[in-house]
Amino acid sequence: MSIGTKRKLCWKSLTRQINLIESTPTNIDDLLRLSREDLARNSLSSAEKSLEQAILLNNQVAEAFYLLGHVYSKKGKFKNAILAFEKTLSLDPHHTEAAIALSSLYNDVGKYKEGAEVFYKTKKRLDRTLPGHDPRINENLARKHCELGFQYMRFERFQEAHHEFTKALNLEPDNVVTAVHLAKCLAKVGDKEGAIAFLQKTLQSHPKNADAKIQLGVLYHSAKKVGDAHREWQEALLLEPENKSAEMYLSMIQA
Repeated sequence: MSIGTKRKLCWKSLTRQINLIESTPTNIDDLLRLSREDLARNSLSSAEKSLEQAILLNNQVAEAFYLLGHVYSKKGKFKNAILAFEKTLSLDPHHTEAAIALSSLYNDVGKYKEGAEVFYKTKKRLDRTLPGHDPRINENLARKHCELGFQYMRFERFQEAHHEFTKALNLEPDNVVTAVHLAKCLAKVGDKEGAIAFLQKTLQSHPKNADAKIQLGVLYHSAKKVGDAHREWQEALLLEPENKSAEMYLSMIQA
């Protein structure tokens, strides 16, 4: 076998490994996204497994318990669902959807007094909030825009995806996951320099975000700035020593 053929086979192998790693959930955001997709398909066991993994990674994320409460509700495990929604509210007292779900569940199991207390407490808080500025509402709207953005990306309609991620970021300016996907869309429509500048600005506010550094490294590499790419991937690995994507990209450069 010639050296050229061996190099091609090595490159194909690395590409397959990179695709596999990137498709495997490695953080809470990915696990929450997968669980939402499973919930939408009514794949409850798969959603429950993803949420349990997310909680093992970080048991202080209210959204994980909120989604788990929905899984338990759909499975008819109402006591577990109540505990999950209560945990959500203990972590985030302003989680409107969890409060509404908990109030409804209390009523379903005959705890009418508890249900009424949760309902009126939530209503009072919402009455004090300016219309359209409830952070929970903004978060939900941003999530919907992101879901639509992912669908557009799936069908390689990157311009439309970019618009959706932009709307999501306007609602949640500090969401780095959304920022990374917006940068990917910019690169896909041919604005690689714009994508690089956008991620550089994102990292000024979030300098320790490994995912943003990895994607910036990818953009540098595609722009033939190998040294810059190498630096970003090394810094990402220093931030997250077990980050498989950073390891793979560094191995690719060395190969």
